[in-house]
Amino acid sequence: MKDFLKKYLFLTILLFLLFMIILPHSGHDYDSYCWRSWAEYIYKNSLGQVYHSGTDYLPLYHYILALFSFTQKSFENIEKNIYLLKGITLVFHFISTFFLILYIRKKDQTTENIIFKSLFYLLNITVLYNTIIWGQIDEILTCFVFISFYFAFRKRVLFSLIFLLLALNLKMQSLIFLPGIGLALLPIIISRFSIKNILIWIFIPLIIQFSILSPFIFQGTLDELWKVVTGSVGKYPFVSMNAYNLWHLIISGDLMIMKDNAEFMAVSYKKWGLLFFFITSIIALYPLLKQSFISILHKKEFNFPIEKSLIIFAIIPLLFFFFNTQMHERYSHPAFIFLIGYSLYYNRYFVSIIGCLAYFLNMEDVLRFLELHNYGTLIFNRDFIASLYLITIILLYSYLFDFKIKYKFR
Repeated sequence: MKDFLKKYLFLTILLFLLFMIILPHSGHDYDSYCWRSWAEYIYKNSLGQVYHSGTDYLPLYHYILALFSFTQKSFENIEKNIYLLKGITLVFHFISTFFLILYIRKKDQTTENIIFKSLFYLLNITVLYNTIIWGQIDEILTCFVFISFYFAFRKRVLFSLIFLLLALNLKMQSLIFLPGIGLALLPIIISRFSIKNILIWIFIPLIIQFSILSPFIFQGTLDELWKVVTGSVGKYPFVSMNAYNLWHLIISGDLMIMKDNAEFMAVSYKKWGLLFFFITSIIALYPLLKQSFISILHKKEFNFPIEKSLIIFAIIPLLFFFFNTQMHERYSHPAFIFLIGYSLYYNRYFVSIIGCLAYFLNMEDVLRFLELHNYGTLIFNRDFIASLYLITIILLYSYLFDFKIKYKFR
């Protein structure tokens, strides 16, 4: 383990320096503008006042913006160096990969083999696109969620709860992982139930939560933060916000201007999407639910197959992205650490290739960073990309329930 840690640390330092050299100074224009304006507002007015800036992000990323802004020491440096925020997200990318390898490594694997496998996520252009090209922070969310997942299935309740709490303070989207992590933790919590443990599991997260909120409590802006939380649902009441999902397969027209309160059979598109998501999610969670309750009822140790856990946690964010309205193109991002992890663990790469291709094409068709000449053709066709997502979901279900689907590539 020590040998792996040393070599992995050396590798990530080299990669970090390389990425920082080649890092594009541009990104998504609006997102870059938001980071810059919020960082400048924090620098001028303090972290506790940031919710007067018009921000719609939860508090945790504003701590990163505050750290960045005060290291830059001027508005000019903030504007000039805003692209360096990508470097912070890269650090979380390296941390995510480290925990991924810890989770899927097998006892007979050599250090060199483990390091080689880590490259499939470390250097995955689909994952890196979000960070180093677009300039978004979905990899930070992925890091917190995956570490919470890791500790849940390693039966470390407190650490799992802490990292889930951090994820929730970064993006509300992390709520979709709560049922799965909760089902993994429930047998452990019941088997280790004691007043001491309950107090630890409740009060330490509460102290951390209070610490995160304290600048806003003491400066009287907690109500503004709460408006962001409650306003995050339904902020973009359209069928799709550039997410190439189910709705592109069944509805024609510009879905970015089509309201999701439009109805089919007296039920709005939004409610149909939520219904499909809930039903398919329950099906995906069923093996975990079954094992969790068997462990509780029969007082057996909770053990769940690694490959099944990775499939379930890959499916959930894909279902969230694929069925719901109001989805942005980036919202499937947390699925890919689990999807790639499954492929690495089980040597089943076809599903990862299809899923990663769908995500990459969706992102590139929106940002168009590569300035290609074939946007709008077959490979960037929205129905085609949505179909790739659908194939990925179907394949994952087939693996989860051991259905036999024949295809040539594995």
